[in-house]
Amino acid sequence: MDRLIRKDRALHKSNLLRFRRKPKSKRKKNQKMDSPSTTLSERLVKRVIKYSNAKLPDSIEASLNLILKELFVLPSLKSGLLGDPQKFNIAGDGTCMPTHASHYGKKVCDCILKPGEFCNCKRKFTDPSATWGWDSYNERYFYGHTFHVFTAAESFYSLPIHIKCVTAKRHDSVTGIFALKEVVDLYPQIKFFTAAFDSAYDSTHFYLLNKFYNIYPVIALNGRSLVPSSNDSLIKFDNYGIPQGKLCGHKLRNWGLMKKSYRRKWLFPVQCDSCQKCEASSNKTFYTPTSDNPRYFGPILRNTKQWKKLYKRRTTTERFNDRLKLDFKVKQAVIYSRERRVVRTFIAAFCCYIDAWSNKKPLEITDIFAGIRKLVA
Repeated sequence: MDRLIRKDRALHKSNLLRFRRKPKSKRKKNQKMDSPSTTLSERLVKRVIKYSNAKLPDSIEASLNLILKELFVLPSLKSGLLGDPQKFNIAGDGTCMPTHASHYGKKVCDCILKPGEFCNCKRKFTDPSATWGWDSYNERYFYGHTFHVFTAAESFYSLPIHIKCVTAKRHDSVTGIFALKEVVDLYPQIKFFTAAFDSAYDSTHFYLLNKFYNIYPVIALNGRSLVPSSNDSLIKFDNYGIPQGKLCGHKLRNWGLMKKSYRRKWLFPVQCDSCQKCEASSNKTFYTPTSDNPRYFGPILRNTKQWKKLYKRRTTTERFNDRLKLDFKVKQAVIYSRERRVVRTFIAAFCCYIDAWSNKKPLEITDIFAGIRKLVA
């Protein structure tokens, strides 16, 4: 493992960084991390699609994911423990993983400071890739990383097939773009059918990336998009689907199609400024989704029985994350570097497979590591 760690550190940035303070602004109850800008997801997805044949930079997770695939995932597929490889359902989610390394760092400069003064020189950090992130479940900031996991949704034991470690400040919708490319490239022999995610992945371009890989996304709508607009109470639709004022009856003006967001923009007419029947005015807007909007009109219709059944299996990632933290103590372990925690996480994933195999039949050491049979013989 030390060889993998040395190789991984050679690919990452220096451990000399500037001090980063803990964010002071506290978020509201059950408030998630702020979503990235739409243009960021759009640029990343376009880049992934354009360079679909290119591979992401090598890392310690890439080597360990390959070990996970060859020694555990593929044998489990043959035994029928994970589901049908020609119609494979997966689920993805991220979990917070704090580090025990200090966020203050160690000063290496020769600055002579008076009491109360601070220098902005670079410091030496034990875990330079750790950042501040928001834990919405515990409602507090944490310093560390986020582990993104893909699990086999049809597996009774909630077994993982891909694990990726990223910085704590990265949003799940951004991590999901790279993780989805990695898992598709890692398993060319598997035909992915559906992928279940929570509302953090509710991005138009993430739907398009799933469509590019011929995967049916099962994603909950973001809570902010479910909140009714202040103009919804003023609108009704006629027999042709054109919005008009509910009280005044004035038809809204079609202000064009927004291709990137798959929406049509409508403006209230000028007559609304002098109308006393409702509160509408000509400077207000209204949006309607188009028929090809992937968020609302996907290959599996939202809230149908099939959609609900598949979305329920999203909890396989949460059960695996609970096993990591409760059974294998990955979160509580006193570890100061990202690489060591990644290794411990993968060892816990290996043990989950061994535990699932042992529930099926009694195991020997040669059943776990098939390569040992040649040495024993």
